[in-house]
Amino acid sequence: MLKDFFATLGRIYTFIMSVVLAVILGAATWVCWGFYEEEQQQNEFTKEGKLVSVPVVQANQQQKSWRDILSNSTYLTVRYNHKDYPIRFVMDSVFIGSGDDVSLLYHPRYDAFRQPNSGVHFNRSTLKSRLIDWSTVSTFSTENRLLLLCLVLATASFFVITGVLVTILPLTFLQDIARIVLVIVLCIACIFFTYDSWKYYEYYQALKRNGHPVTVQVLDTQRISHRRSSRTSSGWYEYRARILYQQQERIIPISSDDFDALKPPGSLQAYYDESMNDFMSVDFPPDYIRLFIPLFFGFLVFMLMRNGIFRKETGNLANR
Repeated sequence: MLKDFFATLGRIYTFIMSVVLAVILGAATWVCWGFYEEEQQQNEFTKEGKLVSVPVVQANQQQKSWRDILSNSTYLTVRYNHKDYPIRFVMDSVFIGSGDDVSLLYHPRYDAFRQPNSGVHFNRSTLKSRLIDWSTVSTFSTENRLLLLCLVLATASFFVITGVLVTILPLTFLQDIARIVLVIVLCIACIFFTYDSWKYYEYYQALKRNGHPVTVQVLDTQRISHRRSSRTSSGWYEYRARILYQQQERIIPISSDDFDALKPPGSLQAYYDESMNDFMSVDFPPDYIRLFIPLFFGFLVFMLMRNGIFRKETGNLANR
C-alpha cells in the first residue's frame, strides 16, 4: 500500500512538473515571437525607412513593459511635420533629453519612428575561428535566428502539452499525431545537420586550399573535453591556441600533436585566408564526428518509421 502511495505521489509530481514546463515553454515561445515580430518590423524600417533628424519635445524615463526593466529605456516624444510621435528609445552611451535633436528612422507606411540598430543582436567574436563551435546558424540573419528559435520552442511546447493532455484524457489520436510530428522533426534535423556538416567540410577545404602558410606566435593553448567516461580517462577533446598575428590576438583550432608539441610562448605554422579572415593550424584535421550527427537522426527516423509500419501490419494481421 505504501508503495502504491509513493507511486501516486510520483505521478502527481511528474504531472505538475510537466504543466510547469509547458507554461514556461509557452511563455518563452510567446516572448520569442514578440522579439521576432519586432525584428521583422525593424528590418522594414531599415530597408524602406529614411533617416531624419527630429527635435525631442519630451523625454520620460518610464517602465511600460518588462523589456524596460532589462534596458535603459526612455520614452521620447519627437516632432515631425508639425505632428508629435511617441517612440521607445534605448540609451546606450548618449543621453537624450528635451530640446535635443535625434536621428531616427521614419517609415511613411507606418507613419512612425524607430531607433536605428535597436533590434536584437547575436554577437559572435570575430577573433575566434569559425571552425570553432561551428554552426551554419551563425550565418543566418537575426530575424531568421529568432524564427528558428520560435519553431524550436513551439515544437518543444507541442510535445510537452500533448504529453499533459494524454495524461488527463486517453486520446490515442493525439499520440498518433505526436509520433508523426516527431518523425517530421527528426527528418528536418537530419537534413539540417547533413547540410551543416557539408558546409563545415566545404569551409574547411576552402580555408586549407586558399589559405597561405604563415608563422604565428602562440600565446596559450587549451584542451577542451566534450565527453569523459567516469571509469576511464578517455574522452573527446578539442584543441585550441590563442595566437598573435599582426598585433592582433586570435583563437584558432589546432591538432592534438600541435598541443603536445607547443610550449607557449612559441611559434606555429598556420593557414590564413584574407577573404575569410580566418586561421587554422596546418596540421588541424577536420571534425569527423560531425558525420555521426545526421546518421544518428537518420537512424532514429528509420527506427520510428520501421516500428510504425511493423505495428500497423501486425494490427492488420490481428484483425483478419
